[in-house]
Amino acid sequence: MRKSMSCLIKMAARCMMWTFRIFVYISVLKLSFCFRNFQVDELLKGHYDFKDAMRQQLGGKFSIGINDPKSYTGEYPVRGTEVRPFYMDIYPVTMAQFWKFKIQKKKYITTAEKKGYSFVLANLVSDHVKTTWSAESADPWWLAVKGAQWDRPEGPGSHVRDRLDYPVVHVSYRDAKAYCMWVGKRLPTEEEWEFAARGGLRGVQYPWGDRYKKFRMNVWHGKFPDEDKGHDGWKSLSPVDAFPAQNNQSMFDMLGNAWEWTSTRYYERVVDRKLQDLKYVLKGGSYMDTRDGAYNYVVRTSNRMGQEPTYTAHNVGFRCAASAPGIIEDLKKKDPRYGNKDQAAKSKRGPRIHRKSDMYNPSKTNNLLKKEEL
Repeated sequence: MRKSMSCLIKMAARCMMWTFRIFVYISVLKLSFCFRNFQVDELLKGHYDFKDAMRQQLGGKFSIGINDPKSYTGEYPVRGTEVRPFYMDIYPVTMAQFWKFKIQKKKYITTAEKKGYSFVLANLVSDHVKTTWSAESADPWWLAVKGAQWDRPEGPGSHVRDRLDYPVVHVSYRDAKAYCMWVGKRLPTEEEWEFAARGGLRGVQYPWGDRYKKFRMNVWHGKFPDEDKGHDGWKSLSPVDAFPAQNNQSMFDMLGNAWEWTSTRYYERVVDRKLQDLKYVLKGGSYMDTRDGAYNYVVRTSNRMGQEPTYTAHNVGFRCAASAPGIIEDLKKKDPRYGNKDQAAKSKRGPRIHRKSDMYNPSKTNNLLKKEEL
C-alpha cells in the first residue's frame, strides 16, 4: 500500500514538474514573440504610415484603352466609360505594409506560402538557390523557386527587411483582396485604375503625356532576359517612390516596377466568355517589360494582362481603392449640373493611332506632344 502511494506521489510530482516546464516554455515563447513584434514595429516606423495615403478621384466620363489595332491584350479599341468618385492609394502596397498585415493576421497564409513556391526571374536567383531550391517553368526566364514568397522575394537568402519601401510581390488576387479588406478598402476596377493613372489626360500613352521620358518608370533596358543595363537606375524591383510622381495628381509607380491586380475579370477577345477560365486584369507593367514592346509587354497606361487568381510572381503586386459615395452629393450641392457633363468631350481631330514606329520618330508628332504633355 505504501509503495503504491509513494509511486502515485512520484508520478504526481513528475506531472507537476513537466506541467511547470511546459508553462515556462510557452511563457518564454510568448515573451520572445512579443519582443519580436516590438522589434518589427520599431523597424516599420516611418515606413508604414507615410506610404498609406490616398488621393481623391472625382470620377466622370472618360475614354479607356488606346487606338493601336495591333494590340492583342484587349486595350484596343478606345471606348467610352464612366466611373463614380473614389479614392486610390498614391503608392502600391509596400512590403512594410504587408508585414503589418501578417503580424495582425497571424493565421492568414498567402497563396505562395500554401503552394510552397513562386516564380522568380532566373538571373535574380543565386546559383545555390538555382541548384537546390528551384525548378524550371514553361518560360525559360522564370524559375519556380521553393520558399519564394512575400517576405523572401528571391527565395531563401533574401528578406523583406532590406526592402521595406519596395512593392510587395508574390501576392495572388486572393492575398491582395484579403489585405484590402483588412484595411477597410478594396481592389480598384480596371476603369478606376486607368482613370487614376491618366490624371485627367486623354488619348495619351503615359500618365505624363504621349512622349516617353527617361527616369519616370522602372522598365527593362537591354536584351531580355540576359541583360538589363539599368539605364533608369534600377535592375529588378525599385522602391515605390524611386521615381517622381507620374501624373499631375501625384500618383506614384503606376507604370513599371510591378503589375497590379484589379477586380475586373479578364476575357480573351475572340473566345466565348463562357468557355474561358477565371482570370483577372493586371495593370501597369513591370520591370521586365519594355517601353516599346520589344520584349514582353508595352508599358503604357492602357495596357493590361490577364492572370488566374492563384498566380504569384516576383513582378506582381497591388494597390487599394475605396468608394466615395459622399463626394457626389457634395458636388451636386455645389453644382446641380454635375453628372451631366461629359468630361471626355470629343476632340475635333480623330483619335491618334499609336504605332510602335512612332516611338522612334518623335519628330512626326512633336506638335501634338507639346499640347498633350504636362
